[in-house]
Amino acid sequence: MDGVHDMGGMHGFGAVDPVPNRPLSKNDWHARMFAIELSYTQPGGFNVDWTRHAMECMAPAAYLSSEYFDRWYWRDVGILFNAGWVSIEELKTGQALSIPENVGDPLRPEAVPAILEQGVDTSRPATGTAAFKPGDRVRARFHAPLGATRLPRYARGHVGTVETCHGWHVLPDTNAHGEERAEPLYSVGFLAHQLWEEVTSPIDKIFVDLWEGYLEPA
Repeated sequence: MDGVHDMGGMHGFGAVDPVPNRPLSKNDWHARMFAIELSYTQPGGFNVDWTRHAMECMAPAAYLSSEYFDRWYWRDVGILFNAGWVSIEELKTGQALSIPENVGDPLRPEAVPAILEQGVDTSRPATGTAAFKPGDRVRARFHAPLGATRLPRYARGHVGTVETCHGWHVLPDTNAHGEERAEPLYSVGFLAHQLWEEVTSPIDKIFVDLWEGYLEPA
């Protein structure tokens, strides 16, 4: 969907200011939120695209005024409340009043590092022939979907060159709504000065991983 979360390439948010050796978490509750996210068994239909889409449905003012882990909290509150796992009273008090049915056991602490290292494998067997090959000129489609998408606004309508094909991977647009479907995934290179007028270098490129449905021949 087109929302405030698609901030890639946008102006007005200031420069990135990396600080060496900065702690990963400003507060202890950030680390606790991360641990809770990894440990609880989520409601049926859970996948990373679904939870990302749930976060992107936050109201724009709330999204922009929230820090990273604040968004994690509000996303999980919405998911758990809508699944009937927690009540408003439980969220207010922090005390469980009942135990949801058909809930699996939380992960044991020692299992978390293994899951983080393993990650999520989105690759799937090919079910057809890829439409594009390295060297092909392609245009990112100009669309404004109502649902989830990983096609950033700054690339839409622009022409780039296919650098490589990563094989077939689960399409986030459909996976976020419970339909697992795979498409070829390409790395597409765009000349930066064609995306942003302020860029002066004639050779700098931006590489974006884009699914086949996002592309058309140029």
